[in-house]
Amino acid sequence: MNRTRTILVASLFALFATGCFEVEQSINLNRDLSGTANFKLGIDMEPMVIIMAKVQKEMGGDKTPLTKAEIAAAKADFKKNEKKSTETPTDPRKQAEGGLPPGVKLLDATVEEKEFGVTTNMKFAFDKLSSLVGVKLGTKKEGEAPPDPTKSSVIDSPFQGLEISETAKTISIHTKPQNPAEKVQSQANAQGGPKLDPETEKMMNDAFKNLRVAWKITAPFEVASSNATRREGNTLIWEYDFAKLQKLAAENPKGLDDMGVNVTYKK
Repeated sequence: MNRTRTILVASLFALFATGCFEVEQSINLNRDLSGTANFKLGIDMEPMVIIMAKVQKEMGGDKTPLTKAEIAAAKADFKKNEKKSTETPTDPRKQAEGGLPPGVKLLDATVEEKEFGVTTNMKFAFDKLSSLVGVKLGTKKEGEAPPDPTKSSVIDSPFQGLEISETAKTISIHTKPQNPAEKVQSQANAQGGPKLDPETEKMMNDAFKNLRVAWKITAPFEVASSNATRREGNTLIWEYDFAKLQKLAAENPKGLDDMGVNVTYKK
């Protein structure tokens, strides 16, 4: 296994430990720009289980495709080892409450365990939309020990980059979808990894094949302009998968910042 793939696999391990494969941010606005916001993180370990089984097989000198039996065995081993290493899960409220800026409250936080992963949902209330930018996950409260940096989420600032501007007649909202795959790529680059070879790039594509990123904004205003993917009533929806995120980044000089969430409302 070459050095590039070693770096990538290490980065994938770091990401998948607390990473996310479904990211959804949604905002429900009132006329005074107060409201509620939801943040959803979904982890899916199944692709990584298969990737690691393939890597282990290659390290043993066998580069043939995994058989159904080998995949089933890898999944069974994962479940067995997961039970042995299961610790008390982190309280999602503790993840958020230490990093709430003035004007933002945590209304609810839930964790739903699945066969190969977990989904965390957080709901916030805010006095003004711009306050959401300051929400930080995994920030310690006064008197608490610092959080373990190895267990931090790939997205620790769920509303990072959110921009709001107003005129006498309009309200404009801009942000960009956060791409978890960028962290893996940046980690590989930071550790001196060269450009990904085709096999390693395929491994990364397989790891993120189920990635879904979405932004939703519901507001009681008339839409003047928007680049939303679709609309359901008063809700504008922007949806991205891994292929679309990669395409946007490759085709646009400003990447996702230029092709992200943009909407202007009439007051």
